[in-house]
Amino acid sequence: MKPYYTDEYITLYNADCREILPQIHGKYFGWTDPPCNVGKDYGVWCDRLDDDQYLEFCLHWITQFKYLCPETCIFVPRKYFLEYWNLLGKEYKQIVLTWSPEGAIRGSFVNQYASLLTNAKPIQRTKDVWHNLQLPGLGWFFREQTYGHPGYTSVDLTNHVLAHLACPTLPILDPFAGTGTTLKCTKDLNRKAVGIEINEKYCEIIATRLSQQVLPLWNQMQDMPPFSPRTNIL
Repeated sequence: MKPYYTDEYITLYNADCREILPQIHGKYFGWTDPPCNVGKDYGVWCDRLDDDQYLEFCLHWITQFKYLCPETCIFVPRKYFLEYWNLLGKEYKQIVLTWSPEGAIRGSFVNQYASLLTNAKPIQRTKDVWHNLQLPGLGWFFREQTYGHPGYTSVDLTNHVLAHLACPTLPILDPFAGTGTTLKCTKDLNRKAVGIEINEKYCEIIATRLSQQVLPLWNQMQDMPPFSPRTNIL
């Protein structure tokens, strides 16, 4: 299948990942933030499947994903955390993402954490609790541009995954590329990646982000928000 976008570092496909993953060859480090099946509006994807349908979908893409990726890290939907851990295997370990501000309220519980599951051996000494990274759960304190995506994955989190877990000799694979955070972070590190995104609207955003030049360090510092809630990371 012809890529939607390609350059020296990145290859992007506009398709259902279940169609593309069997056509990909080689070994990768896998990092992704899959749809959560909680009714978000992704455009061309139904996020309101019956539980059995959703878990069948998960089994399909996870099987293909693990075949290509000896080590993976997945931002696991809270609603299906146990099911994901069962599908991935007992060798996977949890990384807890916590934040100080009060997040969404679900059944009178105030959300203040999310979870990653990974079987990767850390590249460096790494704690299993990452506190106050830039995540949408921070609410008003979340400072990243979401590009209108309801399940946006943050640059801050992605850079931490790449720095602490991703084998430096392997390209990155993201079957749910969204607005291209994984691909943008990977390219900024001069590393290669393959992404798959089902919605062409988001593929257009990805192509735009990938065509932008990396800002000089001083300009990046000037563009940073004046306050960050991060206090105790790693």
